[in-house]
Amino acid sequence: MAKLICMSFDGEYQTERPVFQDADKAWEYSNGLGSKWYFYPFHFVVSDSGKTIVDTPDLFSWAKGLRVKTVSKFFAVNSSREEAQGMDSEAFAFYLMEQ
Repeated sequence: MAKLICMSFDGEYQTERPVFQDADKAWEYSNGLGSKWYFYPFHFVVSDSGKTIVDTPDLFSWAKGLRVKTVSKFFAVNSSREEAQGMDSEAFAFYLMEQ
């Protein structure tokens, strides 16, 4: 079983309500979310408990196996930095890989 979370630049996140049989089903759901991509553009598949990231988009492979709270704090710290202001989601993803 897996869940999907959607995270914003500042580390805030929402857990989507459906529980999925596997990561593939969670990603299928993610692809159809539409407008949530704007406010919460970073999607992660998490364990059934919702505490551990079990699958990520390619640019976030560094986050696999980490706790959601750890990644959330990392996003928050880095999004508040002056050089991160105004970045789009792709630029921010590359920025995080360098930190």
